[in-house]
Amino acid sequence: MAKDDRDDEDFEEPTGEEELAEPRGGSGLGFLVGFVVGALVGAGTALLLAPAQGAVTRRRIGRGLRRMRDQASERVGDIRDDAEREFRRARRRIKRHLPD
Repeated sequence: MAKDDRDDEDFEEPTGEEELAEPRGGSGLGFLVGFVVGALVGAGTALLLAPAQGAVTRRRIGRGLRRMRDQASERVGDIRDDAEREFRRARRRIKRHLPD
């Protein structure tokens, strides 16, 4: 027997679409983490490959990290504000539909 005796019609090849499907409308935290990690890797690589003295490079890295920290903190604050606003809106809608 050279071939498997299974009926080929009953066998369905995976398409891979199941793995690609992701829910939309997340909190943005995944994007933020990816953004920060990518920025850190890119900035660190660029600064380490650029010719400069160690103290200058460390100062540049420190400034870049502080800038990214501030941007990330601002983005997290924006996300928190959006979440709080949506929570209040949802609570008002629920209260309108509840009997007195």
